[in-house]
Amino acid sequence: MRAGPCLRSTLLTTLFCYGAALALAWRGQKALPPPIGLYDQSSGGDDEAGESRTTQRLLQTKDSYIAEYGFQNFNRHWLQVQYQAPKTAYGVYCDGFGYAKDDLDAIDAWHNKARQGAYKFAISAKKTQAQLDAAMAKLKAERDKKVADYLASRGFKLRPGGIVMADVPHIVRRSAEPLRPLAMAFERIAVAKSYDSESLVGSVAAMAQTALHYRIPPVLEDGRHTAGIMPPLKALVRGWGDCDTKTGLLASVLANWPHMRMVGIAVPGHYLMGVLRIPAKGDAFVEYQGLQYVLIEPAGPAWLPPGTVGEDTLPKLQAAEGFAIEPFFDAQG
Repeated sequence: MRAGPCLRSTLLTTLFCYGAALALAWRGQKALPPPIGLYDQSSGGDDEAGESRTTQRLLQTKDSYIAEYGFQNFNRHWLQVQYQAPKTAYGVYCDGFGYAKDDLDAIDAWHNKARQGAYKFAISAKKTQAQLDAAMAKLKAERDKKVADYLASRGFKLRPGGIVMADVPHIVRRSAEPLRPLAMAFERIAVAKSYDSESLVGSVAAMAQTALHYRIPPVLEDGRHTAGIMPPLKALVRGWGDCDTKTGLLASVLANWPHMRMVGIAVPGHYLMGVLRIPAKGDAFVEYQGLQYVLIEPAGPAWLPPGTVGEDTLPKLQAAEGFAIEPFFDAQG
């Protein structure tokens, strides 16, 4: 999966055409106003080793959040990227994730009221028990659909048994466009340094692994349930995330490149991803619908190039429980 000059040029043009207006909205002015809050942290390390040398600078102005990251990619090049999010747009984005118990209670209240109404109508209209049962079943199906639709709109999916899980592919699809300016920043670096697509993907992966700290999000924040995942843009602005959060961030950035095909890999207690590429010798990969996807570990803090998984991950992939593969886009290609 190597991108020659023509593909890089086409990619840059595509990103510019689709992302120009959004870049103006999300990046704002080039000259940054004075910060009103600042978090600045560096992780020292040996330049030769590269694994631990990162910088992270998080600040906010009156109108924007700004995240600046410095890190070393797998070409052993020191890279720096910056992302600026207007507070209004950021707030709208964050408000679209997480579900509230009050909202689910409201659906149940509607269901109970509808059941009472159906029962009273059945009595007054002298309906049979079979007709009443059918009406109740229809209301139950409508209630379940309302719950599923609500959760889906908030970035979650409902599994059998009433288990609520984060819908990582859905989160990636919703986050790709807001993160397009960051993808454009990486594309400019790739063109300047004559990177092929493998180096480009590796650069974004290195940022997710090392420049963002590893931390598990709370399951409840600001009155909303999170299922332990943070939406990618929030992770970028805050500077941290866990395995599924960082996977969502990496995939959302990569989703801005044409023909990038990706899958999520859910193993017990862990989440990673794969990108469509012919595996090199020694690469870890999975097969999905007859195609091979090379694995990437976005979680960090280990500095692992694409094709290399953590020492704890491989046994989970080989375990009897197996693993689930989730395509990040329904129609990939």
